[in-house]
Amino acid sequence: MRAHSFRLCFLKLGCFLLCIYVQTAVGQHQSIAESIDSADLLLRKGLVEESKSIYNSVLSRAKIDNMPDTLQLKAHLGIARARHMNQQLDSSLQSYLKALQLAKSTRTPSFQADAYMGIGVLQAHAKNFPKAIQYLKQADSLETAPSVKKLQIRVNLANSLTDADRDKEALPYLQASLQTARILNQEPVQAIVHTNLGNLFIKARDWQAAINHSMESIRISEKLQQPPSVVAHNNLGYALTQSGALDEGKKAYLRALAAAQGTQRQQVLKNLKELLLLQNDHRAALQYFEKYDQLKDSLQQQEVAQRIAEITETYESAEKTRQIQSLQLENKTKRQQLILVIIGSVFLILLIGLATYLYLKTEQAKRELSHTKTRNRLLLAQLNPHFIFNSLQHVQHYLYKNDKETSMAYLSHFARLIRSTLTHSDSDWISLEEEIELLRNYLYLQRLASHKPFHYNLHVDPEVDFSIIQLPPMLLQPVVENAINHGVTDQTDANIEISIHLAQQKLVISISDNGKGISTTLPDRSNNLHKSMGSQLVNKRISEINKQFPKFIHLHIEEANLDKTYPGTCVQFTFDFRQISTH
Repeated sequence: MRAHSFRLCFLKLGCFLLCIYVQTAVGQHQSIAESIDSADLLLRKGLVEESKSIYNSVLSRAKIDNMPDTLQLKAHLGIARARHMNQQLDSSLQSYLKALQLAKSTRTPSFQADAYMGIGVLQAHAKNFPKAIQYLKQADSLETAPSVKKLQIRVNLANSLTDADRDKEALPYLQASLQTARILNQEPVQAIVHTNLGNLFIKARDWQAAINHSMESIRISEKLQQPPSVVAHNNLGYALTQSGALDEGKKAYLRALAAAQGTQRQQVLKNLKELLLLQNDHRAALQYFEKYDQLKDSLQQQEVAQRIAEITETYESAEKTRQIQSLQLENKTKRQQLILVIIGSVFLILLIGLATYLYLKTEQAKRELSHTKTRNRLLLAQLNPHFIFNSLQHVQHYLYKNDKETSMAYLSHFARLIRSTLTHSDSDWISLEEEIELLRNYLYLQRLASHKPFHYNLHVDPEVDFSIIQLPPMLLQPVVENAINHGVTDQTDANIEISIHLAQQKLVISISDNGKGISTTLPDRSNNLHKSMGSQLVNKRISEINKQFPKFIHLHIEEANLDKTYPGTCVQFTFDFRQISTH
């Protein structure tokens, strides 16, 4: 009887201790869940570092406590989002993958959808659109019922498809997103989706659909008293302009311009300039173009300043690290002299390697800077202010004479020349077809502007497939300019000949004139090709290109004919494409 009573008391004690343990565990898990909820709230408020601290604390406890997988899963998803917001893309991806693994093991489709969506957005951020589309489609298949999460998944999926130029696939997702947003009464998202649909229909050249969606986006934003959407107003202006409603398009552009900043403002200024050209308001178009050009220079300067700041920050961080390492080495005891010698030797080797690396990077940066300066100076030579000013004066002259056909033709060639020059100012290569078009526009403008008209002929061998051949830009035009301004300036029957043909795997371009030749003795004129600033820049540009592709470009200058009075000058470029194929 006593033994039975003892066993009964022991059993009651065990149950009591088990209840205490269960209550304690439940309390701990509830505390952890509340911590995760607090971290989520901080993250939504933009307090990324504070939320990361809480998530890390929770995950550290998970290694010690017997924490449920669902709580670990929430913590991994939270810290993945926080790291994504901090641009820590690699560590964010690792956290999402860990969360996905836990979600699969716990068989929770909702959390799997969260992980797939996060990974998809990361891949889109890295411009890996095929992977982004793959993960977002998996997330979409798991989230079936209409919800805010479903809406986010489909909007991101549609954006990724659009960025991957798969507009036909993106359209149904955007339309479905719009329907879901209406069901959930998510008007801010409706405005965004209407803007995206406007973009899509602009690409498809469906101007009326683009106008309708852009106007609906603007209407919703105004109803919600949100700041004006620059993209929606700009899209509306562009679609109206393309559909012929120029006055209404101008109003939309001006509303966009009032709220636009940075690159968005740059695009709106460009669109306004093109619209005013269509309205034949060339003075106002020029004013907007000048504002566009000034803003472009300002943005480039800001970008350079930002890069310099990043390099400086990296250097200072490396310098602090080196100082810390040096202090650690100095605090070593004398008993560890042998180890110090070994560590010092290794450190010295690393320092020499770092110095060598920094030296090579500095030299590379100098070469790239020299290359960039040469291209910029060539660009300035092509966009000579006197040439631009004279061209605009000629347009004005023809307008005063009421010669509309000549003025519009002149302005059309001038616009194409400027656009082509600016388009390829940052390019390393330009197709031969585009280079020929640029030269035709330039020669046409120079002939109309010249007080002593000259003749020109541009001959391309039929065997030359000029749509495939690629050349370095900004090489030929300075030579043609030199031939016009210095070669044939005193010649009554002035003529410039440009010949393009293939010789084996070499492209030969000859630029000839019938002027005074390369050895003039006139003291007040320098028509020697090697003495002009443009030719110096061309030679320097060739030298820089040949450092990358040895013997790729050869420049040869000689007298064009045997006429002693007007022997002329022949400048011959030879491009050996075999040198490119070996690199």
